[in-house]
Amino acid sequence: MITQVVDRALLGVSAPRPHRPSPEAIALHARVPVVDLLVGTPLFRRTMLEPASTGHVDLPRLRSVGTNLVGLSLATRFPDPRGTLSAAQFLGLGVPARALRSDLAIVSFLVRRIDAWAAASPNAFVVVRSGADLDRVLAPNGPVGAFIGVQGGQVLGTDEALLPAAVARLRALGIRMFGLAHVMDSPLAGSGSGRRAGGLTPLGRIAVAELERASIVVDLAHGSSGTIRDTVACASRPPVISHTGFLERAARASRWRRYSAATRNVRMADARLVAGAGGIVGVVTVVTLLGGSTVRDLVDTIRFAIDELGPAHVAIGSDMDGALRSVVDASGLPLITDGLLARGVPEPDIVAVLGGNALRILRPALDGASADSGRSAEGHRPALQDLTAGGTC
Repeated sequence: MITQVVDRALLGVSAPRPHRPSPEAIALHARVPVVDLLVGTPLFRRTMLEPASTGHVDLPRLRSVGTNLVGLSLATRFPDPRGTLSAAQFLGLGVPARALRSDLAIVSFLVRRIDAWAAASPNAFVVVRSGADLDRVLAPNGPVGAFIGVQGGQVLGTDEALLPAAVARLRALGIRMFGLAHVMDSPLAGSGSGRRAGGLTPLGRIAVAELERASIVVDLAHGSSGTIRDTVACASRPPVISHTGFLERAARASRWRRYSAATRNVRMADARLVAGAGGIVGVVTVVTLLGGSTVRDLVDTIRFAIDELGPAHVAIGSDMDGALRSVVDASGLPLITDGLLARGVPEPDIVAVLGGNALRILRPALDGASADSGRSAEGHRPALQDLTAGGTC
C-alpha cells in the first residue's frame, strides 16, 4: 500500500496524457535503437510487466513506443538521519527485513526480482547482461531489454581489502553500471547534494580501477564537481553521467532540503570533461531539474546539450520513477523526437541521442571488453592541468 501512495504522490506527469506523438516519430522509434539510461521502477513497484495506473514506466508503455533498452537503477540509501532509504518503503516492496541489514543484500534481492520478471515473460522482457542479450533486444520485434545499475558507493563497503570481491559480486549479479554517489556522500565520492560534497576518495580511486577491470560503466550522476573532475582524471574508460540537468538552465535552491536543482544539476564545464573523455551525458525528463514543466522545456535542454557537447555525447537518462515529477511518462518519449525534428536537428543526430550513443558505451561493458580498450576515438583525455588540484591519480 505504501508504494502505491508514493507512486501517486511523487510520480506525476506534467504534460497532458495520453501523450500523442506524431506517426513520424513513432515510425523512427520503431526502426532505430531507443535507450533510456536510467529509470527507478524497481524501487517503487513489485512488477513492471503489467499496465500501471500510477508511475511512469511499465512494459506495455515501453513496447508501445519502441523502446529497446532501459537501465533499471537500484539504490539502498537516502539522506535521512540513519542514512538509509525508508525501511517502510522497502518492506512495502516485499524486501525481507533481514536484507535491510546489508546494502548488497538489498541489491541482490532486487536483482532476483528483476530476473523473475524476465522468467515470467521471456518473449517480452529480457535482462541484458551480455552482448548476445543486447543483440536479441535490438533485433526486429525483439523483447524489451533492461540492464541493471546501482547508485551509491555504500554498496561496496569501506574495506579496501574486500572491495575487489564486492565488485566481482556485482558483476556476477549482472550489474553493468555503477554510480559512485547517490543523493548523499559515499565512502567513494562526494555527492552534489551531500553534506561535504567532496571529490573522489582514496577508496574511490581504487573502486574506479576495479569497476573498469570488471567492465562496469562508472556513472558520475549525483557526483559533486570534484568527483566528476577527479574521476575523469583517473578513468581509463569513458565514464557517463547517466541522468542530469544543467546548472546553466536550472539552478534553483531549496530552503528545506539538500536535494535541489542547485545541488543536483551539473555545470556544463564538468559535462564537457565527461564528453571530452569519450563519455555521454543523459538528460532527465524531471521537471525540477529542467527548470520547466513542458515538452518544449525538455527538448530545449536536450538541444542545449547537443549544442554544447556535440551530438555524439548526449543521451536520454529520464530518471522516470525516481520519486520526482516528470514531463512525460515512458509513452511520451517520441514527443522528444518530434520536438528535435521541429527544431531542425538532423535525423542522424537524433538517432545518436535516442540510443546510438548509449549503445557505444554499453556494448563494451556487456561484452566484457578489457579495460585497455580505452576511450573512444571521438573523445580525448583532458590535460591534467585542466583538472582540479588533486584530480590526478
